[in-house]
Amino acid sequence: MSFDDQTYVQIASYLNNQMDEAEKKAFEALLQNDAELASFLETYKTLEGVYNEEKWAVKTTASIEEVKELAQQFRADDVVDISKKIRAIQQENRKEKSPRKKTYFYYISSVIAIAAMFTLFYFTFMQSLSATDAFEQYHDWSTLPTFQTKSDSINSLPLARALFKEEKYNEALTVFKSYTTKHEYSPKVALYIGVSQLELQQYSEAIQTFDFLKNSDAIDHHKAYWYTTLLYLKQNDTENAKQTLEILVQNPNYYNYEKAQKLLKKLK
Repeated sequence: MSFDDQTYVQIASYLNNQMDEAEKKAFEALLQNDAELASFLETYKTLEGVYNEEKWAVKTTASIEEVKELAQQFRADDVVDISKKIRAIQQENRKEKSPRKKTYFYYISSVIAIAAMFTLFYFTFMQSLSATDAFEQYHDWSTLPTFQTKSDSINSLPLARALFKEEKYNEALTVFKSYTTKHEYSPKVALYIGVSQLELQQYSEAIQTFDFLKNSDAIDHHKAYWYTTLLYLKQNDTENAKQTLEILVQNPNYYNYEKAQKLLKKLK
């Protein structure tokens, strides 16, 4: 997880109550639309309380064994880097304030904070998911491509997409298939056909649809890997979902590469 420098500045300003009303409203609107940022901010608020000399108790039920196990699996550098960026900005903002003498409890809290950081990031970002939960969390049909609306009535794609959005998958599938009999192969249409088949539990047909796209010479053929993963998750087939993700994450240019990395770590 990482954000650009401007986002780190915004986070620090928000935590330090340095935003005016307009900036605060804009940032809180951003939080509502960015689950990853909102989750990070909530985690950091807790960490900030741990770092504070006057609030050095850790509120966690994780055992030392769990923390140790996590420490072996989680890249500590990522966590430390995030913490350092926020802390550096905060220290810059507080330069005018007189420094307080670091107490013995400050050093104790720092040690505890490291363990808490591993634990909190684990439960926030590394918690394992079942196939069913992963499907519910990661499938998002709103990201499927749109079609340009033409004035002539023979263009049926906008109609098919409208039916799809209304979750009338059977009707949408009929229109999409009809379109394919009269026009050259379209990867966009193939995705809608495959997802419609998925929602209708026509899993064998959906696999064939995505496999054809995967093996085509279309520029975005690699999208088939992500949707095939969702298909397996829908069927509660974790092993095949993992195998498909492992292929996807080998190429950073493939569709939803970063999401695939995170999902692969979370699947049970």
